[in-house]
Amino acid sequence: MQILGYILIIFAVADFGSSYAGYNLTSFLGEASRFSPIVIGLIGGALVNLGQKK
Repeated sequence: MQILGYILIIFAVADFGSSYAGYNLTSFLGEASRFSPIVIGLIGGALVNLGQKK
């Protein structure tokens, strides 16, 4: 679970950083792609926390 969480966090950071470069990694989500780095990062953080509590 932790590995998947870290992968999602890395993807969220990459998506956020690429948006400043003018490239949207989650353009298939339409308007929701504006908030996708936040949501993906939160899900990743939750998975990391779940993995640490076990």
